[in-house]
Amino acid sequence: MASRIERRTRAWSLTRRLVVALSIGAFFVALVLGFLGADRDAQQQASSAADADRVLAAAMAERAGPLLDRGDVMRLSMLAAVVRDQVDGRAMVLDRAGKVVIDSALVMGERQMSLLSGTAPFQRIQTLADGSRQRESLAPVRFGGEVIGEVRVQRAEAAQAAVFDFSWFGLVLLSCLTLVAAAAMLGHHWSARVREASDALVRLAAGELPGESRADADSELQDFGVAMRELERGMQEGMQNVTEGYVAMAQQVVDNLEQRRLVPPGHGERTARLAARLAERLQLLADDRAELQVACRLVELGKASVRASILQKQGPLTEVESRSLEHHPVRAAERLECVPGLRRVAKILRHQLERYDGRGTPDALRGDRIPLGSRVLAIAASFDYLTTCAADKPLEWPEALRQLQAAKGEVFDPWLVDLFTEVVEKDPPQPFDREVMIVPGGVMPWRDVAHDAEHDDVEDADAELEVMLDDFPFEEKS
Repeated sequence: MASRIERRTRAWSLTRRLVVALSIGAFFVALVLGFLGADRDAQQQASSAADADRVLAAAMAERAGPLLDRGDVMRLSMLAAVVRDQVDGRAMVLDRAGKVVIDSALVMGERQMSLLSGTAPFQRIQTLADGSRQRESLAPVRFGGEVIGEVRVQRAEAAQAAVFDFSWFGLVLLSCLTLVAAAAMLGHHWSARVREASDALVRLAAGELPGESRADADSELQDFGVAMRELERGMQEGMQNVTEGYVAMAQQVVDNLEQRRLVPPGHGERTARLAARLAERLQLLADDRAELQVACRLVELGKASVRASILQKQGPLTEVESRSLEHHPVRAAERLECVPGLRRVAKILRHQLERYDGRGTPDALRGDRIPLGSRVLAIAASFDYLTTCAADKPLEWPEALRQLQAAKGEVFDPWLVDLFTEVVEKDPPQPFDREVMIVPGGVMPWRDVAHDAEHDDVEDADAELEVMLDDFPFEEKS
């Protein structure tokens, strides 16, 4: 689960970075287009001004025709003055010989120029001596269908300042961000579907059973989903067969230990029944109950790795023998956790000898850090030991409950002990003929406080544990 959350967090972080990068790119695209739009606007303004000058020159030539024909200089001067004011430049009227009749610049003297417009108006750009530029609009003056002169309108060519086009910038930016948002949503949608498929493959590769596939998958992923479901079905059946087969083999090992009188006969089955009653009181999920049942039936599995001489010894155990016996849950967990479907069962078995006060083995877990299944198993297994095994004779169930009550808070979970007491008192076990099973050294599954205090400072003696690996059929011989 943690790895899946980490992958999704990494994917979401990558998506965020991609969205930020695309947003920054959209901003720069809009910025460039804003400047390009400003240059386009400047060119459009210059073109509009040139067209206005051409129209003005043509209109002036049309009005100047009758006046130039009859030599009305006064009205021509007034017309030239009006045009000059409109263009803030210069207006001139030439007669058919090219003589300047009117010049709004009031340049005196006789001047002669060539008529250039011919039969149609046109414009030209001139570069003056000082380096400045001016636009000149020329139009022929006609009267009675004959060209009798020419009109020239001159205006300084002002450099058009390109003003940033904020409207174009905003429009482009909004459009780009909309596309980025749409791409992000589409990418997240597809990546979510791909992540679901990849997570399912990862779980299958890890030996876990994937969850239910989504029924509303896109048509593009339907074929892949069908293949995934078929793969899941095959993996589930295969893993179920492997798990059941491995459990059956482990159960045979436990049965062999019971037949050889190395562990109490029927201890696992009785522990499973007691744990089932407590699990029902706790309203555990069906899967958790099933795993707890398997763990209870295999509670003695790890003792297959302990020397038979230790399991049959009735006198006090040595320090190394005691620690070897206490190590059997770890041995059982090591054999089961190699099967993906039994890893949670292995975890329950591994921590069955933990103490509620944190002074147990193998990891010294305290309180609720001990798995719930392990706490239930410890109570059920200990109650069965107290009522079926002893150094001389087993205890009756009321005395066994008093033993558990005396150890709650130190060895067992107080809340679970109280619930277990209620369950047993509500339906106490029936008396039956019991053959006493003498436990090694006469000790119970848990160590007492005095025993803990003696070994608090003892160094780890795992290297000296007396184990008999040849007795365990699951491990290859070297």
